[in-house]
Amino acid sequence: MDPSRQSWSAFYNETNANYPLMNRLLAVPELRQRYLAHLRTLISELYDTASANALINSYKAQIDTMVFNDPKKLYSYAQFNSEINVLKNFINGRKNFLNANSEVNQTGPSITNVNYSSGGNLWTPPAAMQDAVVNVQVASANGIFAVNMYYSNALVGNFTKVQMFDDGLHNDGASGDGIFGADIPGQAAGSWVRFYVEAASNNAAKTVTYNPPGAEHNVYIYVVAPQMASDTSIVINELMASNSTTAVDNAGEYDDWIELYNNSANPVDISGYYLTDNIVNLDKWQFPAGTIMLPNSYLIVWADEDSSQGPFHANFKLSASGEQLYLLNTVGELVDSISWGQQVTDMGFARVPNGYGNFIIQQPTFNYNNNLVSVEEIQSLASGFIIYPNPANANLNIKLTSGLNTKAEIMNAYGQKIFEQIFQNEIRIPVHQWQPGIYFVRCGDVIKKFVIH
Repeated sequence: MDPSRQSWSAFYNETNANYPLMNRLLAVPELRQRYLAHLRTLISELYDTASANALINSYKAQIDTMVFNDPKKLYSYAQFNSEINVLKNFINGRKNFLNANSEVNQTGPSITNVNYSSGGNLWTPPAAMQDAVVNVQVASANGIFAVNMYYSNALVGNFTKVQMFDDGLHNDGASGDGIFGADIPGQAAGSWVRFYVEAASNNAAKTVTYNPPGAEHNVYIYVVAPQMASDTSIVINELMASNSTTAVDNAGEYDDWIELYNNSANPVDISGYYLTDNIVNLDKWQFPAGTIMLPNSYLIVWADEDSSQGPFHANFKLSASGEQLYLLNTVGELVDSISWGQQVTDMGFARVPNGYGNFIIQQPTFNYNNNLVSVEEIQSLASGFIIYPNPANANLNIKLTSGLNTKAEIMNAYGQKIFEQIFQNEIRIPVHQWQPGIYFVRCGDVIKKFVIH
């Protein structure tokens, strides 16, 4: 039977005779009001005649010519046009019918200015085990019976109900000002927290409204940030998220790389520290045992998803279009973090001044001080050099193609500096006691690979 041609009560009884579970649920006043609130949302969103008519018109336009020219159609073109109006009228009639019902035709409270805060900062996700304060503004012509906040500490699962207050004692401003407050208890770092707000009028039915409409399907959400570490000596100093010609790893590949720097005057053992590009997977990649950064030293991690190439190859890559990167200590506290937008191929994203400044896109300074940022300064260094023999087994010679003084730095396959010396024109370095493998020599901004066998 068409429900638009019968009374609401008859339709309700017929429907629930076929769905006894729904009948039992709707007998619970709170669930009945939740059902009615969602029904009002569906009517508002799905029976919006302006949107529905526009959609019907767009569908009609797509098939209008084909219907007109169809030589075997079962109905006339005039009937086709007539039924378009019938469909529009049905939607409008159905909306009016539902809104005319005495239970549906109730106005719940208005819920506006929903926000959360931590440490007094609006829309700032709380740190691990730090409470979040939720505030809302509620008004109702029928008075307010109750305001509740529902939260969950997982992406799926049930919600916990918490009453909100306007008494001046729950981070809600002044008592009786229409602003309600409640806390979401602190959660573990990386937790997804969902929440929404419910307000009930002080009428006989206790009519409810939700914000966002459609909750629990639509919700507010945040991710709990890690707690800041007390020791933040190690920083993310530079990265390259699009490396095509700048630096090669120990496998001879041009991969994304991350440079760490020890800002302190003491060695720092970062064994067991973590790097991750996912706030909900904070222990994504762990530094190997024995990783010690000397004072004012650099360390390169290759972000190439290829751990088979060595211990300093992370199990994730960097996005050149932008993302986040987090450095955490052994207990999951945040040591440093960085976010970036679109990157430029073969350009570094570096802290300037080195070790503590803001990040800028500049000429890369792989495993080196970031302060040499201008093209003039870079060009004033060695414009090029040659190394020989390559492969080497006893001595390695580095010869400049210009007569300038410069510094030679040699890094092993893991980006660890093992040699440094200022020289002019040419230098000979004994390498007979070095382990066989791939090494890198840097003079100025030029990096070249050589092999010891």
